[in-house]
Amino acid sequence: MSINLKSDPIQKSFIQYLLPALSGMVIKSIFIMGDAWFVGKGVGAEGLGAISLTIPAFSLFTAIAMMIGIGGAALMSIEFGKGNLNVGQTLFSQAMLVTAIISTMTVSIALIWLDDIIRLMGATGYMAQLAHDYLGIMLKFFVLYALAWVMSCFVRNDTNPKLAMYAMSAGAVTNLVLDYFFVLQFGWGMKGAAYATAISQAVIALILLSHFWQPKGQLRLTVQGLGLDKVGQILKIGTPTFFIEITSALTILLFNYVLLSQFGESYIIAYGLTANVGVFALFVIVGINQACQPIISFNHGANLPERVKATLKLGLVTSIGSGLLFLAVIGLFSETVARFYLGDNIELVELSATALLYFFYATPLMGLNLVVANLFQAIAKPNQATIISLARGFVFVALGVIILPSLFPINGIWASILFAEAMTAIISLGLLLTFIKSQKMAAIHT
Repeated sequence: MSINLKSDPIQKSFIQYLLPALSGMVIKSIFIMGDAWFVGKGVGAEGLGAISLTIPAFSLFTAIAMMIGIGGAALMSIEFGKGNLNVGQTLFSQAMLVTAIISTMTVSIALIWLDDIIRLMGATGYMAQLAHDYLGIMLKFFVLYALAWVMSCFVRNDTNPKLAMYAMSAGAVTNLVLDYFFVLQFGWGMKGAAYATAISQAVIALILLSHFWQPKGQLRLTVQGLGLDKVGQILKIGTPTFFIEITSALTILLFNYVLLSQFGESYIIAYGLTANVGVFALFVIVGINQACQPIISFNHGANLPERVKATLKLGLVTSIGSGLLFLAVIGLFSETVARFYLGDNIELVELSATALLYFFYATPLMGLNLVVANLFQAIAKPNQATIISLARGFVFVALGVIILPSLFPINGIWASILFAEAMTAIISLGLLLTFIKSQKMAAIHT
């Protein structure tokens, strides 16, 4: 079924994008959680801690890919809304080129300084060795990972969200099947988990490439427009997304340092579990934003503000509602979830259940903040989106990590995310109300 972003009812377009986006992100989160489960069973609780230590490296490459992919795809949708198909093609070509350049340089530097990077993460002894085993392999595949991420953004916005979902699904299944063999059956440990993840990324990339030989959208694999003259615009629009991811990496580094220096390795394991389960809620909200973004960008480019407003309302209701649902489920089953990963280690299960509960207290506010940030990014207002991203991703988290443990010694460290999302929600609502007022004023003057 074709998607007409200019004339189809907003609810119809939203659902056409939402179902594939949600399916793809849910499946991806399931395979991340499944990856953690296999590591926990095949390597042990220390493996979960090691995965937590490697998350900042993933966040860096995801930040690069999402900055370029989401920034470029949003601009492409705006240009398509204006009828400028050649400009949209140029944005895609240049986005792929700059992704290859930046990710290759970053991988090369990371491989040279890998031991120092792991020490910076705060890892020592056996946990450091596990992190080295994992990253030593994964880094070699991160260029492919970044290119696949960028491709998925453009394919989704080029009216083919289902293919992005199919690619993500196939990659997830591949990853889980290979995890079973490499980690459990062959006993390859962290290296096996890394190879499984790397191969799954190749599967995703191959499936996405099929889009460019179909009549489904406008984009093609071509050298048309190849260069770097549009890169500045792409990076400017994508900067908020970069800050979301890179501040997440900095936050995790901060958490790892504080947890290791003040609380011990059991807290790192609990945090690793929380990060891997919490990604399910985060990815669902990201999926909702992925459904909103091309509709908002296209209609903003086509100067149809009422359709932008309607999409925003749908996004807010769906994201905040999802956050409340996740909170209710974890409120009832936090210990069950922790026990699923950690077995009968009572102390670790109780600690992890508490960490999970505090994280999920923040999910409704997370839904609000991410949808508002996505709105500003989709209409090419990156400054407002960057403010929200920095506030929730690092500034208030850092304040929470520094201040809350001294005020609440037992659970203060776990409340840092909730504190950050709550403080950011105040900023988000202020920026959103200012935007709504400006839209009303513009309507009056026209």
